[in-house]
Amino acid sequence: MCDVGDIILIDAYRHKEHILSKHSFVVLGIESDKIEGLDYDFVCNVLSSFKNEMQRTKKLSYPGNFEITHTDSSVINSNLKDGYAKAEQLYYFSSAKTDFTVIGKLHADVFNRLVEFIQTLEVPLEHITDNL
Repeated sequence: MCDVGDIILIDAYRHKEHILSKHSFVVLGIESDKIEGLDYDFVCNVLSSFKNEMQRTKKLSYPGNFEITHTDSSVINSNLKDGYAKAEQLYYFSSAKTDFTVIGKLHADVFNRLVEFIQTLEVPLEHITDNL
């Protein structure tokens, strides 16, 4: 299983009609519950890396993106790239239906800032249940 603050690599996941592979997420919660009548046992934000400075500027102009530098976490075989969490997108997963590997952990102070950022967002949260 995974813990809050873990960075996980999910083998394949759905976002609307797309099936995407090998992507990292930060785990926000590990409690079992239901959303839209479906069982889940962990909630995550997707992580992305910046390709260049122009993309960094563009991506950080969106109010729901939270910057995470490569020094904000400990990750096995890190690519040493800075990136961001799409904080307004909450992905719900069932561990029984999701293949993933824990590859690292967000530092506690950064995780706490991310949670505070999500709680104070002034944009609607998107609850993504495609993986249940």
